[in-house]
Amino acid sequence: MIKHLIFQIYAPLTSWGEPAVGEVRHSNIIPSRSAVLGFLAAALGIRRDDECIDAFNQHYHVAVRPFVDKSRWFSDFHTVQMPKANKKEVFYTRFDEIRRNPQDLETLLTKREYYNDVYYQIVITETKGAPYSVEQIKQALLTPVFHLYVGRKNSPLSLPLAPVIYEGLLSDAFVFANEHYHQYHQLDPVLKYLVDSDANEYYWDHPDQEAHFDVMKIQLRQDQPINRKRWQFINRQQYSGHLKRSE
Repeated sequence: MIKHLIFQIYAPLTSWGEPAVGEVRHSNIIPSRSAVLGFLAAALGIRRDDECIDAFNQHYHVAVRPFVDKSRWFSDFHTVQMPKANKKEVFYTRFDEIRRNPQDLETLLTKREYYNDVYYQIVITETKGAPYSVEQIKQALLTPVFHLYVGRKNSPLSLPLAPVIYEGLLSDAFVFANEHYHQYHQLDPVLKYLVDSDANEYYWDHPDQEAHFDVMKIQLRQDQPINRKRWQFINRQQYSGHLKRSE
């Protein structure tokens, strides 16, 4: 049987960044594959400069069910200080970047997009040769090594991730998740309001799911990391559609 790790994500603000250069940083309402893998790697304690992160990023399938019916979009305008571009200098932290050459700092205008009140059910599927089992990742989500954020550091989690393991088809994993988290939030009227909202669209990168989902759209997203040091990503196919069976 295929093993899946299921968990929930909820935060007042979410910002899943799109590829962007310049002052406007767009957000996709669906987390990118690289964002989810980075989230899991942070929980496991894998650092960005760790040699094993490139191997980690080649494994696992990611599927998402977003509850967006109650959400709203907005953008945040602010100014930031940045040093003049210098390819010969390497900055490891934001603090390092702004303190090294204070006289070279410039002020830039920027807009960053956010969504609020989006609730997600995420399904991670273990692939052959994966460096960590879904049970190990589940334990890491319960006791993460690094702080976990929903896209940006100003977007902390507002709910426990409540991870569970499920064995079976991806479509059945979503049905199980729906029942499990409905029961989980039964006594909380605010969260029950979110979980009860319409969420009929699913997103996945697993191959060969046509027997269980009606595929409505296939998109190319440049979010499969191939080299973390060089910040390189390649395209991958993201499927979206509806479950063929009723929940």
